[in-house]
Amino acid sequence: MKTIFFGSGLFPLPIFQRLHKLIAIDPKVSLITVPNHSHKEKNQIKDYATQQQFKIYQPNLSDKSNNFVQEIQDKPDLGIVCNYGYMIPNHIIDIFNKGVYVIHPSLLPKYRGAAPIQRAIMNDEQKTGVSFIEISKNKFDAGAILLRKEIDILAVDRYKELSQKLSQLTADSIEEFINNIDKYERLSQNASETTKAPKITHDDLKVDFSNTANKIYNQYRGIYGTNFHSLKLKYQEREFYLENITLVNDLEIEHLKQFNTAENGTLWLIKNKQFKNYFYIKCNENSWIRVQEYRFTDRGSSQAAYTFKNQFMMDFKFDSLDNHYKLSY
Repeated sequence: MKTIFFGSGLFPLPIFQRLHKLIAIDPKVSLITVPNHSHKEKNQIKDYATQQQFKIYQPNLSDKSNNFVQEIQDKPDLGIVCNYGYMIPNHIIDIFNKGVYVIHPSLLPKYRGAAPIQRAIMNDEQKTGVSFIEISKNKFDAGAILLRKEIDILAVDRYKELSQKLSQLTADSIEEFINNIDKYERLSQNASETTKAPKITHDDLKVDFSNTANKIYNQYRGIYGTNFHSLKLKYQEREFYLENITLVNDLEIEHLKQFNTAENGTLWLIKNKQFKNYFYIKCNENSWIRVQEYRFTDRGSSQAAYTFKNQFMMDFKFDSLDNHYKLSY
């Protein structure tokens, strides 16, 4: 079956590789990927396709004058779309004999949009998955559902880890999907159950310490590992990323109780050798974030939290609320 894959970046790579292994993709046709916006931009699926000598197209599909359709001598059978990010015009969709199908990393109709994995984590969802749907003309992520695969979101899953799990889940399911395309019932999405997953912006990196630690931690989990890297804070005009943070345990809560009247968004230390390598951020409702690693935005590598303490908090008074280590956000 002559198949064309529309995709870009890392997420669809294991899926494309599995199709290659199954000989489901004809290397003479193969991959349609997004145009390069800069020479630094990573496109792992394109790199793999180049190494394997697949035919690669990077057309501007919105330009009706392009000769992409003419370059495909024989009509392809099947189109698979995953992490492509562009609306595919109707005249392109219509050339596929068996149709075009979209792989979307959420349990549709929940989390339609550009950032379904990130938004599911940030909203503290306990489950997510992948949906295999018919492409919807002139609208993203709205087609009939053929197959859904579900997965638990673990409390420690960040964007990178969950993205890898969902990508592998899809790769493990793609043969089943292709073999049964004609047998699946087409289930229309219930519009009343639709939720949105708008793309991540710089505003999503801002931390509001009037939120609880749990909400901020979920925000961190959803952002960390994306192109935006992580949550960004400022202390004494130095901007830094939160590289490795967690929620505190019961023993830490006991030690931190003495600072419960402190202002949200302030930094504190625990006078206990077990916790000497961390600093703590006060959040709403007397909740706390433990910082284990951070990175200044103008440096390339992460640093252990104790180096921040040694640089900025050497005069910290352990038995006093008279400390003035306040973050900007």
